Amino acid sequence: MIDENEWQNVLQIAKDGTFSQAAKHRFISQPALPQGIRKIERELGMQIFDRSKTPVQLTEAGRIYVEAAGEIKRIRQSILQQVDDLSELRTGQVRVGSSRTRSVCILADAMAAFHKRYPEIQLSLVEGSNSRLKERILHGEVDFALLYEPLDDKLFQWLPVMDEHVFLAVPHDHPFAREYRGIQPVPYPRISFSRFDGLPFVALKTGRQMTSIYENLCKSTGAVPRKVFESDSILSAAEFCARGMGATLVTEMVIRRMTGMPAPFFFTIEEPTEVRHMVAAYGRTRALPRAARVFVEFLHN
Repeated sequence: MIDENEWQNVLQIAKDGTFSQAAKHRFISQPALPQGIRKIERELGMQIFDRSKTPVQLTEAGRIYVEAAGEIKRIRQSILQQVDDLSELRTGQVRVGSSRTRSVCILADAMAAFHKRYPEIQLSLVEGSNSRLKERILHGEVDFALLYEPLDDKLFQWLPVMDEHVFLAVPHDHPFAREYRGIQPVPYPRISFSRFDGLPFVALKTGRQMTSIYENLCKSTGAVPRKVFESDSILSAAEFCARGMGATLVTEMVIRRMTGMPAPFFFTIEEPTEVRHMVAAYGRTRALPRAARVFVEFLHN
């Protein structure tokens, strides 16, 4: 009774009023159509058409069947339309996890551009620490989160977003910046981290990836800068640096964000430093929705 061909046949007969016309419209033989209807009637235990009248008329059982068949047809069309809308990004949602810094420096512009291109897609943002974001991924609370490699590939899979190099930033009135008379050369001039031994430095709090890069630079050069402040984020550290508190480490993400703002003076670090690989991470057992994949492309570009 719920076979699609069967209920489509019933709806066609009810519309045309004759079996012969309905058979033509359904592209089936005239003997096959009545046979199919009799099969339905046997399952129902009642006739659905009064064949003594021309055009044929629906019985009470037939009206119930046609009403139900029409509802099935509407549901089917709705499903197909929703799936089509989803594939064309006319509906759906993207749930993103991020740190506050990455939200400000990367997601703000990407979300605005994505919304302009796909206004019907609902965007939501959840901010938190890296450990909390990993939990949200595994619990299905976000589609993906912006994190840095390395990640546990038994729990996560990911798509690349960007590679970030690390630079040194100093206040514009810093002795190392004065020789450039306030003009930032591009590419950035090179400087050794060793020259910051004993100088004021805005560091990142323990546990941050940038902290390990800072510690590796101290170890490789023997320099021990004087920590004047420990910040929760790279962006905050850069802002404190710009206001004269001391030098700090920054990435391209932060440098782009500070364009047009009171910004520090930037140097390329002579010593080798780790490249930070930012990725859109999602659960190993979960598929990334198409809308989320398209959003990652916005980030990647």
